[in-house]
Amino acid sequence: MEGCCTVAISLELRCLFPRLLELSPTEVVAIWDAVSAYILGQLQLDKGVLLPGLGTFAMVHEQFHGEDEVYVVRRPVFRLEMDNSLLQELVFPTVVIPGDVQISPLNYKWLSRATSFPPHVLEDCVQETILLYSFQLRNRQRLAFSFKDIGVLSCKDDVLCMRFYYDCVTGLESKASRIALLHTCAPATPRQFQQDEGGRQAGASSSSQACRCTPIL
Repeated sequence: MEGCCTVAISLELRCLFPRLLELSPTEVVAIWDAVSAYILGQLQLDKGVLLPGLGTFAMVHEQFHGEDEVYVVRRPVFRLEMDNSLLQELVFPTVVIPGDVQISPLNYKWLSRATSFPPHVLEDCVQETILLYSFQLRNRQRLAFSFKDIGVLSCKDDVLCMRFYYDCVTGLESKASRIALLHTCAPATPRQFQQDEGGRQAGASSSSQACRCTPIL
C-alpha cells in the first residue's frame, strides 16, 4: 500500500516480529502516523522525544548574527542513536541537543487514545519496526524511514540523516524561517521521496510519506 514498504524476512527471524506480522500494513501506517503527530506536538512545545534504538527528536534555540540584529531561531533536530555496528559504512551528522531540553519517551497512553490500540500493541509495533529498519541497514538496504508531516530519515551517498520537510521547519519557526531552513539538514519536500534508491514506489505526499517497513514471509 502507499506509504508502507513490505520486507521479506526469513522463517528463523519470524519470532522477532510477532506484532508486525499480526498487524495489517494499514494499521502499521496508522500507528506511525500517530507517533509522528505526537512527536510534532512535542516539538511545538519545545520538547524532545526519544525513540529507543533509532534516535531523538528535539527543538534547539540558536543565535545567528545579522548585519543589524541578532536572531534567535528555533529549529528541529534529530540525533541518530543506533547501534554503531549498523552504521560502520555510513556517515551521519553530529547533533548536539542542549542539556536543558526536556526529552521523554513516547507516551503510549496518548497514542492509545489517538489510535484505539492498546499501549502494549503500540509499543511492540514501534520497537519491531525500528528493529526491522535496523536489519535493513545492516543488510545494506537503504530504505527511507518517514515521519508524517516531519521528515524522512534517508540515506544518500552513504550519508544517513533526517531531512525535515520544508513545511515542518517553517511551521515550527515562522518568524525566522529562512534562517532555520539554511541551518537545517537539507530541507525536503515529500515529492523528493517518491522513490527509493531501487526505484520502488515509496510514497508521494506528506500524508502517505516514504516507507514504513512491515515484514512478509
